[in-house]
Amino acid sequence: MNRMRIACPSCGAEYDVPDRLLAVAGRTLRCSRCGTDFALPQVAPAAVAVPPAPPPAPEPAAVAAAPEPEPEPPPAPVPPQGERHPVANVRSAQAALLPAWVASLLVVGGGAVALLLFRSQVMAAWPPATRLFAALGLV
Repeated sequence: MNRMRIACPSCGAEYDVPDRLLAVAGRTLRCSRCGTDFALPQVAPAAVAVPPAPPPAPEPAAVAAAPEPEPEPPPAPVPPQGERHPVANVRSAQAALLPAWVASLLVVGGGAVALLLFRSQVMAAWPPATRLFAALGLV
């Protein structure tokens, strides 16, 4: 894909714009640096890159004379692993996550207990917390 380097007329920021976007008449670009809208130069459709034509098909005599490629060797066999039922996989994943859930709940619970026990220090260090404790009836 061919690209054209375009510079913003206001701030000079440069952009790589694909030629296929330049073939559309009246196309504008907004500079992401300064926000200026400016018209892109239009490129003639002939200047837009056209993919090259595929090579001509070989003659039938040339195809018959070409040697056949050797077949690829079969892939190495994969040793079978123990088949597990999908439900067993889900249960084992859930069991592995159980300690993480318990630890998370302990941390959150410990934080709540610490807020209750040290609420006067929390209110002294962070005055907006007084409204929270007042709303809970703990002031």
